[in-house]
Amino acid sequence: MQKISFVSSKKLTDINFKLLNMLYFCLPISFLVGNGFTNAIIFLIFIIGVFSFPRKLYLVKNDSIMFIILAFFITLLISTLLDIQENPNNDNFFKSISYFRYFFLFLFTSFFVKIEKFNFKYFIISCLTCTFLLSLDISFQFLSGFNVLGFKAYEFSSIHLAGFIKEKFIAGGYIQKFYIFGLILFPFISKKLEKQKFVLSIFLTVIFFTGIFYSGNRMPLLMFLFSIFLIILLIKNLRFPMIISILLCSVIFFTTMKNNNKLYEHYLSFYSNAIYMQAKGKAFPVIDYLKEYTFKKYPELEKKEKKHFPSEFSKDKSLSKYKIIHFASGHAVVYITAIDLWTDSPIIGSGIKSFRIKCLSKLYLPNRVCQAHPHNFYLELLNDTGLIGTVLFLFAIFFLLKNKFLNFKNFEKKEKLLILCIFIIIASEFFPMRSSGSFFSTRDSSYIFFILGMLHGLKKVKI
Repeated sequence: MQKISFVSSKKLTDINFKLLNMLYFCLPISFLVGNGFTNAIIFLIFIIGVFSFPRKLYLVKNDSIMFIILAFFITLLISTLLDIQENPNNDNFFKSISYFRYFFLFLFTSFFVKIEKFNFKYFIISCLTCTFLLSLDISFQFLSGFNVLGFKAYEFSSIHLAGFIKEKFIAGGYIQKFYIFGLILFPFISKKLEKQKFVLSIFLTVIFFTGIFYSGNRMPLLMFLFSIFLIILLIKNLRFPMIISILLCSVIFFTTMKNNNKLYEHYLSFYSNAIYMQAKGKAFPVIDYLKEYTFKKYPELEKKEKKHFPSEFSKDKSLSKYKIIHFASGHAVVYITAIDLWTDSPIIGSGIKSFRIKCLSKLYLPNRVCQAHPHNFYLELLNDTGLIGTVLFLFAIFFLLKNKFLNFKNFEKKEKLLILCIFIIIASEFFPMRSSGSFFSTRDSSYIFFILGMLHGLKKVKI
């Protein structure tokens, strides 16, 4: 009876591991389908993980990195609860509880990789297939005016293309997030592919570049180029193919810009907005503007009735003496607002997704604005979790990378490439001056904690 029970238990465990690999295979696909599908996959990973790793859960208290990340989630919960006490209308309590699902995604991904059951081959195939097809579809949409589903090129926006996923602002960001797995690790799919590594690396890089470039997503394009630079710097075997790829991409870039005025103005404005802000018909360097207005107080306006819309500034003659910044991309104004809000609760923050509510209290001041989030990971972490949560999270990343690079020589070639791949992803995702989506969104949180879980569990890779 004991032998039968042992065999059935082993079969059940094998089934669980196969199901987990299927879910991880579907994770990149879920980002194309929508948040509902992504949350369903994370929930199923949690359910299967609880049954597959019940005895490993106690390891959290003995693992310093897991403990630090858990402390980050607890800090987020505490900061939300404290804000609820001050503002009973705050309805983010459930969000702060449900956000723990990403801690379990990190936890079970780490366990799964550590026991060498994570099927990297299938995951890489999923990433490579999704990014390749999306890039081709966007390029086809740019050249023909229609994508494979029949959508017109500019049906959703005057400049942004989405391919078959429809959502105009995420296509380039999606490719930028997942392309790197396929580009760096595709030789591990098959030995035959490894022989064609040189040609395939160039071909894939050009395809991914055109997908991001034609999508009109400017920051993902910049981060794509930054990640290619890191590949050239860190991965010797890909150095020469990447240099050739950059030359080919440059030809495509300048040829397209010369023949497409809309795209030319779109990317030119990105450069201009990154350097200058407009106020009273004059251009001011963004750096000078940030220096002048960051932490600036307006005691003369403290007793003023708070406005609810930034457009009301222009109607108020008493504000005419202040520089009212033309929004352009709007990020500098958002950053100033985020820094101003953070100083109100610098240690513990104001809780999950608090910026969209707290920003209303600053609209009576010049050059303040309300948006859904601060458009920068660091500023959002500071606003929502304060210095405590931000330091905890950054410490976790620092120790994760430190542990891997201190033992880098002890890893095999495949493992080294995977470590470098994840390092490049982290460097791109957390580039300090990068404008970004919300850290606490489904897409960004699931991607970040999945990547961190994979890195933490990396001990021995089985391809």
